[in-house]
Amino acid sequence: MSTSRTRSRRRVADATGRQSDAAFARIKSAIVACRLAPGSTFSEVALSARFGLGRAAARAALTRLAQLGLIIPVARHGHTVAPITAQSVHELFELRLALEPRAARLATGRIDAASLRRLNRSPRDAHSPTDRQSFLASNRAFHRAIALATGNSRLVAVLDAIADEGERFVHLGLFGAGAADTDRAGADHGHEAILAALERGDADAAEAAMREHVEHAWAIAAARLGPGAPPVPGGR
Repeated sequence: MSTSRTRSRRRVADATGRQSDAAFARIKSAIVACRLAPGSTFSEVALSARFGLGRAAARAALTRLAQLGLIIPVARHGHTVAPITAQSVHELFELRLALEPRAARLATGRIDAASLRRLNRSPRDAHSPTDRQSFLASNRAFHRAIALATGNSRLVAVLDAIADEGERFVHLGLFGAGAADTDRAGADHGHEAILAALERGDADAAEAAMREHVEHAWAIAAARLGPGAPPVPGGR
């Protein structure tokens, strides 16, 4: 095979990969923000038309989203956006509550608190959809930096595995229908308490602050689902 033909094929493959990445980012953003409503069903053709995507890029993006558990392929009916249920919220936050306070304790004395503070953003400043996406990205980086500082690669891997679904629940709690500025202020306060404890090198306080922060996030996400959700630890 000629060198020019090989280069041409590589350029095509690179372009297809970039289109797939862009499609993935756009569809995922719509799912996280619930612009693609939980439980809604769509065809590949309809999705491609809605977002102005090529079929190949859309198909590749949908495969990745299915692997993350954000959509569910349905034979002969297209795809369904994974529903947000009381059980799914309970299970995810129960796992976070088991891991993240311990991560905050282990990170104490190891993490660069000044760098962590630079990552932090307030949800009260997130007024537009773009602002909210930026906040979610910084919030994810904040929590991941704490996990990385533990030095426990398995803990990081578990939290990474639930991060995409977790973003949707955080968005629901802070920005979903019924969310109030007091909810966002509570989240802001949680990060400040975690930062202050890490800056002091107080492992007990860091663990307690993270536990309270996760319980708050759990409570406001459950509140968006209405009555009937299982009780949240801490009585929130």
